[in-house]
Amino acid sequence: MSRKTRLHDLLQVMRQHDGRIGGPDLAEALGISLRSLYQDIAVLRAVGVEIASEPGVGYVLAPGITLPPLSLTEAQFDALALGLSRVRDDATGPLASPAAELLERVSEALPEELGERLARIGRQAEAQDAGPRATAEPRSDDLIFYTNPLSRGGIVHWMLEEIGVPYRTVTLEYGTTMKAPDYLAINPMGKVPAIRHGDTVVTEAAAICAYLADAFPCAGLAPPPEARGDYYRWLFFAAGPLEAAVSLHDHLGLQPSVEQQMRIGCGSLAAVLDTLAGALDGRRYLAGEAFSAADVYVGAHLGWGMQFGSIPRRPEFEAYWAGLQDRPARLRCAAFVDQAMAQGA
Repeated sequence: MSRKTRLHDLLQVMRQHDGRIGGPDLAEALGISLRSLYQDIAVLRAVGVEIASEPGVGYVLAPGITLPPLSLTEAQFDALALGLSRVRDDATGPLASPAAELLERVSEALPEELGERLARIGRQAEAQDAGPRATAEPRSDDLIFYTNPLSRGGIVHWMLEEIGVPYRTVTLEYGTTMKAPDYLAINPMGKVPAIRHGDTVVTEAAAICAYLADAFPCAGLAPPPEARGDYYRWLFFAAGPLEAAVSLHDHLGLQPSVEQQMRIGCGSLAAVLDTLAGALDGRRYLAGEAFSAADVYVGAHLGWGMQFGSIPRRPEFEAYWAGLQDRPARLRCAAFVDQAMAQGA
């Protein structure tokens, strides 16, 4: 957990607590050590948050800070962030500097997930205000997503929700509409997922994720070109060796011999899992310090695999998945799957 998230959670717990709360109880509620608690309280005091303390009794927020935080819908939050970003970007305006300072302070106070969203909206505002350059980005109003709730389409669904652009969903059924001539014209394999974006058709989940990250750069889901080594490496490692090795072992029950492992691209399942665990050990994201399309693709495979037993619950995988599974975009996709399963029951 980042310090920014801890500070936000610390204020939330103290706001919800009537009267003083002891240090050990506060640390336990936050799931952190007493040392980390003392450090975080010092940080909050340094930026002007009044936290009173009494030895042996506990901590309490100053009266002026006990009001609960604003409860904003996603649309209200986006509107606020977009307005501040545009005022900030008006270099000749008298409020540009205060808006920039306010955005910075708001970003520091938000949990990491909302901080990323705030930065993304700021980049979108900058691109929209750039004039003709922004028109080069493909439009989103002609984006069609072909899927089935119980398919790899869930990976692309998560990616689309992270991007935050409008799209139309076409749900296909196995063996019928998925094999119908209209859809075979889009994907001759008769499989999902696929997308149509204007005149462009893309199939294969990893390719779709990479395409969408490039087609909508304002979402910030791909690193700069010069920093894409890990991004491409692990995105396509999961699409190639990981999926092939898991399929051979779990779906077909095959155990390739040492000689056979030399002939197939994935080698052994053990080697694949060891390699991925080594890449994830101690890292929150796969491609640098920011969440990216690579995390959508790899995270979806690990989350699904651990849930259904095709991938073992190794500590590195569980720690990585714990940092991704509660992202709002992924939770919206999970709700879609739950609803589909309930309707089909």
